[in-house]
Amino acid sequence: MQNLINALKALSLLFLFVYNVHSQENKYTKRNKSAKIIQYTAEKCYSRSILIKDNTVYTANSNGTLYATNIKSGYSYNILASKKYEELRDLAYCNGFLTAMQSGTNGVLVQTDGREFIKNIQPENGMWKKKFLDGMDFKDSIGFLMGDPVDSIFSLFKSNDFGQTWQKCDANLKAFDGEAGFAASGTNVQVLNDSTFVFISGGKKSRFFRTNDAGKTWASTSLPYMTSESNGAFSICMINDREGVVVGGDYKNPDLCLNTCFFTDDGGRFWMNAKTQTRGYRSCTIYKNGVLYACGSNGIDFSTDKGENWKPFMNGTFMAMCTDNQYLYATMPNGSFQIFELISRK
Repeated sequence: MQNLINALKALSLLFLFVYNVHSQENKYTKRNKSAKIIQYTAEKCYSRSILIKDNTVYTANSNGTLYATNIKSGYSYNILASKKYEELRDLAYCNGFLTAMQSGTNGVLVQTDGREFIKNIQPENGMWKKKFLDGMDFKDSIGFLMGDPVDSIFSLFKSNDFGQTWQKCDANLKAFDGEAGFAASGTNVQVLNDSTFVFISGGKKSRFFRTNDAGKTWASTSLPYMTSESNGAFSICMINDREGVVVGGDYKNPDLCLNTCFFTDDGGRFWMNAKTQTRGYRSCTIYKNGVLYACGSNGIDFSTDKGENWKPFMNGTFMAMCTDNQYLYATMPNGSFQIFELISRK
């Protein structure tokens, strides 16, 4: 009899857990059930990076296009219509210019004014030749860019002039065999201030890296992701100098929700496993108004406690996100993105 009572208690707790999860999911799914989907091109492509500026959404795409979409009119056009590029995987806006990053055979930055092509940025010394670039970030005039290891050394670069010129970081940072960056959403790097940069790696080894002297020296911490070429850390979001999250997982097994998210409160020296994980693999995480969002191929989740616990926000397939003061913008397959209401913490 006691065994039966214990079994019924366990079943009740399981039912309550499932009910609470679905209640949260239904709450935000219902609120955003009519969330607007924008089809910005009929071309077969997708965007791993999205940015909004002055009511215009920019998407850098898998087929080398860079689309601008006016949210009010719905009009979209390819800024680089007369140019040919390999896949564009990251976007940044600084000093009045939009910069897109080409990943592929050779690293290239493409600069525009948001309306038309201006120029390519490639160091004259050829230091981006045959380098696969993974992500870039800017804070004011300071830029940081990382690429996959070459001869077991990470490709790390910095800029002091809004990305017009670049120099190799001083330290030669050695990578483990099978360790690299995942260029999934351009959010695997972050500039915290003019001398503090962070980035993450994945694959057969996952680590968090931090420099406090603009790349002269680096400290690293292992991230306990499972070891495989498709697994590891994909995206980082440092909320401030001490608190932040890393999300990822296995993109070949996207529904596996074991060790997908870790959070820190000491600047990255120690990372703790989230108590309630995201619902699987996540390629991008961002922070807005006290709320973290993380997206992947089976939906978007959110956290209001700095990454310790995650709840469902929306189902679907999403790759990258950005926000303005009112909305969350998330890229989808087939040349489209979706617009959601932000969660209010009032």
